[in-house]
Amino acid sequence: MNKKYGLIAIGLVIAALVVILVIVGITKDNDNKKDPAPVVSDEATLQAQEGNYTLKITKILEVAPNPKEEDAPEAKSVAIVVYEYTNDDIEHGLVIGNTHFKAYDSKGKELEQYPQKDLFEPSDVGASGTFTASVAFALNNDDDYLKIEYYKDISAKKPDVVFEQEW
Repeated sequence: MNKKYGLIAIGLVIAALVVILVIVGITKDNDNKKDPAPVVSDEATLQAQEGNYTLKITKILEVAPNPKEEDAPEAKSVAIVVYEYTNDDIEHGLVIGNTHFKAYDSKGKELEQYPQKDLFEPSDVGASGTFTASVAFALNNDDDYLKIEYYKDISAKKPDVVFEQEW
């Protein structure tokens, strides 16, 4: 008899845990939907604990890929995203590198970064300074569209801003 009640108690505990996990999962999904990243066409002003800065997509160029690099992904062409960042008031400087970006094509497929030669490399810029850099992505379709996600924290799951660009 005690064995029967013990099995029932264990079953109830497992059922309660499943219900809790489902509720937590739904809550997390709803939190992500409630606060989506802003979508902009070319410029965003961002705030960090250290201060404020502006990020702007200035141009997208579609070019032929370099002669085959050893680690380069397959690419029909390459989209070079030229961006500009302005440090409004961060005293210790600001650098925005290619690891802060992800890009997607019009079908939502994530694009791989491409080691294109002669890109503008990012650099540290002091308060009130502006710098231009670029990042390249492998393209394998004829779309003239990119959805570019920017992440302040490169380990974050949600972007801070999304740029939609056509060329």
